Amino acid sequence: MILRTAFATSDGIEVDRHFGASKRFDIYEINTESNIYKRIDIRTVENACLNHNHDDKRIEAVVETIADCNYVFAELSGTRARIELEKKNIQSVDVERPIKDILDNILFGKVKLIDKRYAEIKKKRLNSNFTKLQKKHPCMSGGANLTAGRIHLPVSPSCNIQCKFCTRQFDKSLIRPGVSSLVLKPEEAVDTIRKAKEICPELTVVGIAGPGDTLATDFALDTFSKVKENFPELINCLSTNGFCLPAKVERIAEIGIETITVTVNAIDPEIEAKIIDYVIDEKGVKHEGVEGAKLLIANQLEGIKRAAELGIVVKINSVLCPGINDKHIEDVARKVSELGASILNIIPLIPQNGMADVPAPTCVELDEVRQKAGRYIEVFRHCQHCRADALGIPGKGKDLHNELYKDRKEVAAETFSHG
Repeated sequence: MILRTAFATSDGIEVDRHFGASKRFDIYEINTESNIYKRIDIRTVENACLNHNHDDKRIEAVVETIADCNYVFAELSGTRARIELEKKNIQSVDVERPIKDILDNILFGKVKLIDKRYAEIKKKRLNSNFTKLQKKHPCMSGGANLTAGRIHLPVSPSCNIQCKFCTRQFDKSLIRPGVSSLVLKPEEAVDTIRKAKEICPELTVVGIAGPGDTLATDFALDTFSKVKENFPELINCLSTNGFCLPAKVERIAEIGIETITVTVNAIDPEIEAKIIDYVIDEKGVKHEGVEGAKLLIANQLEGIKRAAELGIVVKINSVLCPGINDKHIEDVARKVSELGASILNIIPLIPQNGMADVPAPTCVELDEVRQKAGRYIEVFRHCQHCRADALGIPGKGKDLHNELYKDRKEVAAETFSHG
């Protein structure tokens, strides 16, 4: 078999450029039957990225320049580039290594090309359900992000931790996690989903992501029980801070919830204590600082391990807080992968509340952390900061929550948090 590959390079030796920043692509043909490869062309382009902003026409032009290739290897390919590459059936592979090493490793079977990443180290075997969910869950793959719909049911009103970056409010238009225009009762879920399926026929996932933490009360699990009974074809997805996960993971499995997302911002209590103010245990006791951080981390790691053992697909969210956990998320990625998590979503901090003075990470900083974490676990790169009452196809950029709830009265503002 003949494979044609493009390498984003500045010197013809190393893959050392992001797709959008590269002005040069070296083209190689690999003959996997005769174990021979050779460079057949050097193609120069106008780089698509200018001052960290991407020009769509330039991206299209660069993709067209390498349209005869099966693969493109770059330090990193952004969402817009991946979309254009996929249109041409070109698989983008993120890697930073000498071109010769990549060619040798591929040719002689030392590596495999896995889900658009170059994987040289041995990773924990993926949950077999993960690959199935990737085709239908918009938070599991870039492809499904553009085709599959999801609804978030805002049935969880309260939280058991206080994150420093969490601002509590009801809002009809603000797009970010933890925001909702209302709180539903579990018994309203079935009718809400029926209406949602009319508005969004592509609906495949029912999620609960707040506005508080899904496991701080029983409302979310009661809701999922009703959803499973009435809509068995829909995937159930639960997001949590993980503090109550060990105590409730058995019931999660019994209900048949296919996947959970656990927000893990640190596995070092000293770092975690800079991100959260306190946790409140099942007896109502508040634990602040490092003490609270230790309790939270211990419960998160125990819950992740147990959930994976029960066959639940585990996704991890980590909020990237520059100067606090930016050098630490790689350790988080390594640990949660060992425990059985399947995918990691690194979310850029929105500076607000107690972290209003912490700068949001730049695109370069975010890409660097994602690349390091990707050595240990699949990294999701298409997060849309979805609301707790979201409806629609995330990658389409249009939220239908206002249409879904247009007949409901506005609720009075009050305080709550989210996981």
